[in-house]
Amino acid sequence: MLHGKPTGAIRVSFGYMSTFEDVMKFVNFVENNFVILSSNWSAFHLSSISPPVEGIGKAAARHFLTSITVYPIKSCAGFSANQWPLTSTGLLYDREWILKSTTGEILTQKKVPEMCYITTLIDLNLGKLFLESPRCKEKLQIELKSNSLATGRDEMDIQNHRYEVRSYNNEVDIWFSNAIGRPCTLLRNSGSQSYSCINKNGSPGMCRDVGAKLNFVNEAQFLLVSEESIADLNSRLKSNGRKSTGGQAVQVGAMRFRPNLVASGGEPYAEDRWRHLNIGGKYFTSLGGCNRCQMININPEAGEVQRLSEPLATLAGYRRAKGKILFGILLRYENNTKTKSDAWLRVGEQIFSNGDSN
Repeated sequence: MLHGKPTGAIRVSFGYMSTFEDVMKFVNFVENNFVILSSNWSAFHLSSISPPVEGIGKAAARHFLTSITVYPIKSCAGFSANQWPLTSTGLLYDREWILKSTTGEILTQKKVPEMCYITTLIDLNLGKLFLESPRCKEKLQIELKSNSLATGRDEMDIQNHRYEVRSYNNEVDIWFSNAIGRPCTLLRNSGSQSYSCINKNGSPGMCRDVGAKLNFVNEAQFLLVSEESIADLNSRLKSNGRKSTGGQAVQVGAMRFRPNLVASGGEPYAEDRWRHLNIGGKYFTSLGGCNRCQMININPEAGEVQRLSEPLATLAGYRRAKGKILFGILLRYENNTKTKSDAWLRVGEQIFSNGDSN
């Protein structure tokens, strides 16, 4: 522009690997450095994109908790509950057990998809963990509070956290080895002995939530996804025309992402803006988006990685940020020791949140 008149145009080209985020970076660059807006229009435009929210008020109660899922053994199937206790490490018994190979490797579905066949169920009244596998004729029961099956103690470092773990007798290890088709051992976190590791230079380790007690989770105590975000992803998958191995359009459910919590209400990806949450009087802090990997391409019903690499490929096209593919948010439970210790989450509770109004 020269004296208010356009004098030319600039062409911007993008490659086939360019993403929506790349386009928006350039648009923001132009707006921030070359576009002068009237104060009235600017205020209207910004408010329509991100309306400011102050505090966690009732006006924000457009979301509800629709699902609670507990995963007792890392990378094995979880079970749903209408209500479940909260502890200082997250949901009670969530990811409290792991399977370890004979070489010391922690096993996950990335390398052992058969782990998704192991179903779990905890009965709090009976105090037992029930396990089933199509590869095992007999069901397995593990006492939650009894050490009758535990045979030893050890310490191990996993993802910059140190844990004191218990091992089980040979009968338990044989059952799991048969269930996944390879030798392995079952280990349980003893609980209070886990703590965050700090590197020699004083910086925290790889795990994002260095300020909380964790069981065998990758980054944080909780993962939350929303039904609206799942629906938007499925719409994009359908538009892409990608087919599964059976010839059907690829569609995914919330459980493909192994969330602890599923929310409903509001717009797709509204959870991206949440910073603090109140779920039925229990408070949580968002630690940001969850970085997704090829594990979400594993079909829990078939136990195999889909050949078309979906839904990760579609997510990579519009949910990439700083080299990561984000879907869902990570949460920390803000456990106040002054409050009662018997806090429970319940399906149907309202979710109040305050977003980032900056």
